[in-house]
Amino acid sequence: MKELRKRYEAIPEDAPAMQIELTAESLERRNYTPTLLLKVPNYFRMTKAGMLAEFDRVTALPPTSEELKSVVAIDDPKEVAEKHLASLLNQYQLLCNLRKGLASAWDVINELYEDD
Repeated sequence: MKELRKRYEAIPEDAPAMQIELTAESLERRNYTPTLLLKVPNYFRMTKAGMLAEFDRVTALPPTSEELKSVVAIDDPKEVAEKHLASLLNQYQLLCNLRKGLASAWDVINELYEDD
């Protein structure tokens, strides 16, 4: 988890608030939902500070947490937390690229939600 925490701390600075909002609205219009193990409220508008807070929240959950135990097919709560946080970081990196307007990032979304 220490290495994963370092990756979270290395997240680039936030995009401008207007770009965060425009990207969030665009993803909501497409009904895009990132693949995550746990619910992350307000994901589309999440910032670096929010990501760090989510990391701290999940790592502080006790092994008996219903949230961690509710994930089907993974029995180890520690593994659930680690997989969720790794997946969240990957999805957030995609989100950051969407906010930058990178065509390759939007291609991923368009392929999933528009091209079929």
